[in-house]
Amino acid sequence: MMAATPRTLVKAATIISGATILSRILGYVREMLLAARFGASYTTDAYLTAQDLPYSLFATVSAGLVMVFIPVYREVLQRQGERAAENLVRSVLTLTLLVTVLLLLLGWALAPWFVPALVPRFPAQVQALTISLTRTMLPMLLFMGLAGVATAVLNANQRFTAPAFVGMVNNLPVVLTLLLVAQPSQVHWVAQAVVVGAAAGALMLLPGLRRLGFVYRPRIDWHDPGLAQVGRLILPVLVTTGVIQIQDFFDRFLASGLAEGSISALNYAVRVNSLPYGVVGAAIATVLYPTLASEAAEGNREELGQSAARGLRILSFVLLPMAIGLLVFREPIVQLIFERGAFDPAATRATAYALLFYAPGILLFGWQDFLNRCFWAMQDPRTPMQAAAVLVAFSLLFKLALAGPLAHGGLALGQTLATLVSVAFLLWRLRAQLGTIGGRELAARVGVNLCTAAAGALAGWGLFRLLSAVAPGSGLLAQSVRLFPGLGVVVAVHVGLALLLGNREGAEVVERAVRRLRRRA
Repeated sequence: MMAATPRTLVKAATIISGATILSRILGYVREMLLAARFGASYTTDAYLTAQDLPYSLFATVSAGLVMVFIPVYREVLQRQGERAAENLVRSVLTLTLLVTVLLLLLGWALAPWFVPALVPRFPAQVQALTISLTRTMLPMLLFMGLAGVATAVLNANQRFTAPAFVGMVNNLPVVLTLLLVAQPSQVHWVAQAVVVGAAAGALMLLPGLRRLGFVYRPRIDWHDPGLAQVGRLILPVLVTTGVIQIQDFFDRFLASGLAEGSISALNYAVRVNSLPYGVVGAAIATVLYPTLASEAAEGNREELGQSAARGLRILSFVLLPMAIGLLVFREPIVQLIFERGAFDPAATRATAYALLFYAPGILLFGWQDFLNRCFWAMQDPRTPMQAAAVLVAFSLLFKLALAGPLAHGGLALGQTLATLVSVAFLLWRLRAQLGTIGGRELAARVGVNLCTAAAGALAGWGLFRLLSAVAPGSGLLAQSVRLFPGLGVVVAVHVGLALLLGNREGAEVVERAVRRLRRRA
């Protein structure tokens, strides 16, 4: 497989980013409606806790399969041909469906036991609601497993468009349902819509598989060496992704004893905080991953190191201004997105308080995901597993120490600090395996990007304060007039200073973006 050229990278990343933006917009409409209908209350706490179980299982099984499957699939395709690769897909898909059905049945049967253990400080009626909602949403595991394998096959064949739109399709039924609900008792309608959205997202990927010539027939070839390789690699990856999910359950456990709505405030903060990497950073990592896998399969360690270093520098250029901008504008952003209906100013302050501690870690969260992909591309799942263990151990320590003095903000800060330790470990291990990843240049780029982003944030905040005096008021239009120009100045100053200072990655990103805009015009 050819390595992704800068043009291919930018083109594919632009498609993914565009689709992700649409999905995120719909996702934020979903969150706004959820907040407006139910506020930051025990109803939303129960719904979000119930939703976490299937999503966490999905992240553990399906996301792990994607990371393991792509490098093995590329290796089988390059060495044994299309027929062997297609047989591998059939075996993996059949096994995935069997595992998800088993998890669904176990989750349904054990919900009355594990939900009270997860949120022991919830009132009894809230625990009962959480159990009921959990059982309602568990069937989406089946569709998420199907979507995970289909996404891996399509991405491995450089088909990124359809998987990029899955999130939008997932959100649409939920948004439509939230437009209809009016009472807390109707939260079960929302849970049912989540399952419908998962089914629709999985089914929309099937035409892409057919265009690749894939025809599904249930079978498991236990003698397939590719399947054996997936089996050898999958356990450490499942441990990695599964251990990371433990943090979310630990957060629920600690937050269940804090003020009402703490779980909801953390959830809304995470939704906002994940936007920068979800829209731009994940697109870059997704497009680079098949190239990393191909370079690793061919033994091109030097090229792999260069691709890894380039990805880290690009993520630094893109994510740092977003992180600093979100940190500075956290309360106006939360107010614009969520504050309406049952979501009052107190909920805004609680969510912005969590963002104060989440936002500084945006680049760290992006680097962690990208570095894990580098090791998975090299078919080394043990290093990410070790990094996950480091992450969880430090996360538990930090959160236990900080939850008391900082309440739910301590949970957010503990996550950021633990991610810093995990990223340092991954960088150290990557350098040991590849010899060099341009550490000094990377540190210099991060420092420069930090300074240019901070300058942009100062200028943007100054404009925001000026516009606040000119256009006061709490209406949606007044908030938008104040906020968006300020955010735009953050990006404009950062990019302008980067170009003046000769930032290669910044110049490349801007040049490609301008070319695409000119072609569209």
